[in-house]
Amino acid sequence: MTAILEDILTTVKTQIESLELSDIVEDSIIIQKVPSTRNFQSSDFPAILIAPGAPKLNPAKGTNIRDQIEYQVGVFIVDTDQQNQTLNREKYLNWYESIVKNFRTPRLSGVSSVVNSYVAPGAVVDPSWFEAGEYHAGMTLWFISWESRT
Repeated sequence: MTAILEDILTTVKTQIESLELSDIVEDSIIIQKVPSTRNFQSSDFPAILIAPGAPKLNPAKGTNIRDQIEYQVGVFIVDTDQQNQTLNREKYLNWYESIVKNFRTPRLSGVSSVVNSYVAPGAVVDPSWFEAGEYHAGMTLWFISWESRT
């Protein structure tokens, strides 16, 4: 049986692939344990990194037979931009908005236990990465899952 979080990660990847973001090839939409460009070559950019965050158990929202688990998934847009203030800005903003809009729906089709979801937008440009010569933007997706206590 596949872990629910793994199902969520792969479904998020599939949904981002379906957006057909300009200049992002399917091989550049990557699920990682921790979001990192550490071993990237210049040909690996641009990319979308998907990584799990810390789930939350919400005991006040469960029942006697089900628990409410909130799964956190980080989505990060990365590219090399060499600290250029204007290069690809419109494209990056379109990618960011497309991903945010796609996950504003309340359910995640394909993962039956997920009953609701929401997006917590993050930095549109992370200044610390910009100073290092890479464009990084991110958002957190939250998926609320009702799971039986078996």
